Amino acid sequence: MKNKFFKKIPKLFWTVSSLAAVAAINYTLIPTPFIFIALAVLLLHELAHYFMAKKLGAEVTLPVFIPLPFIAIAFTKVKGLSNKSKMKVALMGPVTGFITAFLLIILNFIFKIVSPVALIALAIGEILFNFIGNDGKKYRSAKKDIILCTC
Repeated sequence: MKNKFFKKIPKLFWTVSSLAAVAAINYTLIPTPFIFIALAVLLLHELAHYFMAKKLGAEVTLPVFIPLPFIAIAFTKVKGLSNKSKMKVALMGPVTGFITAFLLIILNFIFKIVSPVALIALAIGEILFNFIGNDGKKYRSAKKDIILCTC
């Protein structure tokens, strides 16, 4: 009996190392804790796509992040879902990202890590760029196999 966990270690390595590269590049340019907070929201956003697709029985890859300065792009490939299921998968990322950003706003009032304005902008950006942007487009069309991309 082969252990499925050990087969996923190389893919998990690419997810973790690509996210670390995004964090390193952006923190070098803008040394603020907000970089890590924004990347945590992005990671949870992408993992929400991944776990919802897994739950619905899709063939899905772990997210991979493209390390660019001032922006983070992530891809999660999803195959083998019905249109209704694709809509659920596309919607789960922005919902999770917004909820995470909202919870971080509340925690920030207690611990005062970064400017509340930055976190509110992150929550609004999660709505604008994802519900209206690429994930929203995937949610509205949901006709083909999807590659979820978050910027």
